[in-house]
Amino acid sequence: MITINSRTGCGFSRSLRAAASLSLALLAGCGTTQFEAKTAIPPPLVERIPVVVGVYLSPEFRDKVYREDRDGGGVAIAIGKAQSEGFMRLMTAMFERAVPVPSPEAGAGTDPAIRGVIEPVLEDFAFVTPADSGTDVYAVSLRYRVNGYKPDGQFTESWTFTGYGAAASGGMLGIGTEALQKATQLALRDAGARLATELREQAVIRGLMQQGPSVPASESPPP
Repeated sequence: MITINSRTGCGFSRSLRAAASLSLALLAGCGTTQFEAKTAIPPPLVERIPVVVGVYLSPEFRDKVYREDRDGGGVAIAIGKAQSEGFMRLMTAMFERAVPVPSPEAGAGTDPAIRGVIEPVLEDFAFVTPADSGTDVYAVSLRYRVNGYKPDGQFTESWTFTGYGAAASGGMLGIGTEALQKATQLALRDAGARLATELREQAVIRGLMQQGPSVPASESPPP
């Protein structure tokens, strides 16, 4: 897991390499660096899981803006839209149907075919800059937890996974922000790949698959 321990600002230690100091100065300066994260998650080439699930995206998840203050500047990364669109795209591709629900408890009332409800949670957003690592690379890690619920909202299982991304800063003016944005995009893509390839084997999904075929949306569940 990548974490941040150092704090840097407009005045940099002489011990830092000149290139690292320049890249962080370009990133933070004496203000706030801000951008909207982009996602580029391709449709997963996996066999669909033959169940209908509800998908709950909390307001915090949908609207998430990661903020970090450092001496002399800060960072604000709007990641909510990108992670929400990417997660919903994957769920739609991976399951028989993925139905948005307004809460974890609303599965049964939203669609009788829903076998369970899935909720993604962003547990941690961390990044390092060239000034932190002494290299010319910006690196980002995103740790997610997927919660599983029964259609009535009873919690069942959870699964945690992490996506990583890195991009070289280069020596071009303004490349710091672009490199951090690219590293964030790659971390989202890596998280999506892990979700697509590993979710089926997790207890949070195996329990749904063991309950038998889904009930068609036009029918009522058996008494």
